[in-house]
Amino acid sequence: MEKRSAKHEKKLVVNSAHKSTTKFYSLEKQAMKQNLPVLNPYVSIERLELGTFLTLPILNKTPHTKQTRNGKKARAKCESSEESESSEKSESNSEESESNSEESYGEKEIPTKQTSTNSKMSDYEKQIQKNLEDRRKMFEKLVGAAKKDFMGEIVKERKKRAAKNPHKKRKMLPSVTVPPMSMSLRIRDNSPIQYNEDVESGGSSDESNFLCSKSKHEKIDKVKTSSIFTLADPKLKHKSIEDQTFFNEMIPLLEKEVKLEKLPADQQDFLDVMKSLSIPEKGAAKVSKTQISCLAWHPSNCKLLVAVGSSDGNVGFWDIDKLEDKYQGVREFDRVHKLKINCINFDKFNPMRLLTSGRDFCVQYLDLHSNVWDKIYMDKSTITCHAQKNSSTLLVSSKGNVSLIDLRTKPNRVESKIQCFKKGACTVSMHPQDENLFMTSDTSGEMAIFDMRYTATNDLAVPVVRFPKARYRVNGTFFSPITGQYVLTSYANDTLKLYDIQKCKFEPECIKYMHHYNPKNLGVGKLSPFQAIWHPQREDVFIIGGMKYPYRVEMYDAPSGKLLHKFKGDSLDSPTSLNVFHPTAPVFAACNFGEIFIFRS
Repeated sequence: MEKRSAKHEKKLVVNSAHKSTTKFYSLEKQAMKQNLPVLNPYVSIERLELGTFLTLPILNKTPHTKQTRNGKKARAKCESSEESESSEKSESNSEESESNSEESYGEKEIPTKQTSTNSKMSDYEKQIQKNLEDRRKMFEKLVGAAKKDFMGEIVKERKKRAAKNPHKKRKMLPSVTVPPMSMSLRIRDNSPIQYNEDVESGGSSDESNFLCSKSKHEKIDKVKTSSIFTLADPKLKHKSIEDQTFFNEMIPLLEKEVKLEKLPADQQDFLDVMKSLSIPEKGAAKVSKTQISCLAWHPSNCKLLVAVGSSDGNVGFWDIDKLEDKYQGVREFDRVHKLKINCINFDKFNPMRLLTSGRDFCVQYLDLHSNVWDKIYMDKSTITCHAQKNSSTLLVSSKGNVSLIDLRTKPNRVESKIQCFKKGACTVSMHPQDENLFMTSDTSGEMAIFDMRYTATNDLAVPVVRFPKARYRVNGTFFSPITGQYVLTSYANDTLKLYDIQKCKFEPECIKYMHHYNPKNLGVGKLSPFQAIWHPQREDVFIIGGMKYPYRVEMYDAPSGKLLHKFKGDSLDSPTSLNVFHPTAPVFAACNFGEIFIFRS
């Protein structure tokens, strides 16, 4: 404890200052204040009057200003006089400053810039100003030279381009006068145009000329915008034929009211009429260069017209009664579709239109009045078949689904897409009495009837009637044409099945199983699949071709499956896989690779 207290006392002694030392420092500060003058932090500025500005020295100009020789001499004289005056004043001021040191110290403390202006410029400052002036001149020279060089290069390039293409002129697009859009009569609420007697007799009329020119423009615009090509296109097989007249001559006969030729109701009497059918002398014609894949009849019985689609996308026509024609009334139009045509038919509600669909993912139609092909629908996969629900709705089968297309819109809108199977759908058949029911099949042997009102858009649709799954592909399935009671199916294993869908609700039973001979390995080439097809006016008769020699077309009874008649002919020298009855006349057509045979009375 003693040691600790001793150390503490030492610290107090060291830190504490003696009283005499503090007094010494205070006395020393007072003496310094008396001997040394107090420095004023601010410079005293006196109030100047207007007269004092005249006596002030003139400041030097900035180094970048230009001066003349006379101005420089005058400036030098003024500076010399000012220097002499300032030297005299400085001597007098120095004497006064010695007497009054504190006051003179504040007056002499002025900025260095002001003192430098009163004194002569030093050599160092002159050298700085000279360097700045030299740099400014050098910069102006460099920039000016660069500008001249740059503009000279641009002028040289322009001259070179002009020398390379001396006669080249800028192409100007020709001005096109776009005709106004024509409104329909329904929108205008007017009646159709009626021509006056003066116009028909050949008299001049401004209104008639305007209407004629307007109609021509409308036709040209329609062909350019909405059509793929016309029937007068140079892609024709027979280029020397005026094909516009081919349909123009037929249109009056095709537009006549269809008179249905009533066939006997009794099956035996009907059979007698069928037995009278044979192939006439000029009843065969080569309509297509390649394999015929589908066939359709025009419903008119005043003019017998057949349309076919081929495996390479061509469409052929045969006017059967045009015997005086050089080509026997045959016309074929190349590359209507880019790939095989799978389905063809004349519009049920407008027979002057022909509908086609194929593997190139599109559906097209031909307007016989304007001779124009037009695309009405484009899908993402191969279209296998199509069918008409009504005048404004078309059913299109593609990869496992059936799409409902609204034909009233442009482009045609898909109302709904029904997913029927996991694999591709093959055929579509509409029920003759209920337009909401349709039947379709796929490549794996499944077949079902669907109601388009009760189908989900995303999931797999639930069928109304599901048929037993077959082991082979279904080539064709069709409702009976009047009541839809029976369903006729053709399979790839040379078999036919007949179902009665009214006897059972969900799974119909096969009431007739038949075998027909149509093997594919007989070296006759690639044929279209054999299909059994109903007669359009009867439910008790159907026909199918075969491979038996001599070649024939066989007609069977439904539902018994009894063979009723064999259609033969000396000119029938090949098997026929497609056989179609005329809808209103006792005529049917049978076709094979590219030739059509007509059976008529």
